[in-house]
Amino acid sequence: MTEMDVSTLTIRPATESDRAVLEDLIADCYATVYPGWYEEDTLSEALPAMLKIDQRLLASGRYLLARAGNVVAGCGGWSANAPGVTPNSDLTGHIRHFATRPEVMGKGIGGAILERCVAEAAASGMQRLKCFSSLAAEGFYARHGFKKIDTVSVMLGSGAYFPAVLMERGLG
Repeated sequence: MTEMDVSTLTIRPATESDRAVLEDLIADCYATVYPGWYEEDTLSEALPAMLKIDQRLLASGRYLLARAGNVVAGCGGWSANAPGVTPNSDLTGHIRHFATRPEVMGKGIGGAILERCVAEAAASGMQRLKCFSSLAAEGFYARHGFKKIDTVSVMLGSGAYFPAVLMERGLG
């Protein structure tokens, strides 16, 4: 791996040309973090759908790539609609598809991406953000002001159900 320097973190909108490296990062992150939180059969059913970045999200300019030194170290974004749903009018944005390279988890990269998403959503007029957190990421979102609403099962495009935590953060 090339040199990763978290002190030189830069964040920019991701583009379609970033897809392969980001989907590899997501696969690496989820394969490292999710075992122990989820049963193997749940992961084998759910992960294939979870590793693909929604084309509309990637094209929106709201999906971000974080680079630490020469390495893509994290990603995540937000949308004005819940995954798979058309935009709503209740001024609720949705946090989407976060991942951090396992070797730099806990170094502030995911938090920097999340706070940029919060700032962008607030600037666009959103009043709150929701997310479907994995069980493993609930603590991360809680540290960034998200409150648990409910434990849910998210149906993925593959027809698999994935246990998650619905969380919300006000932006006012």
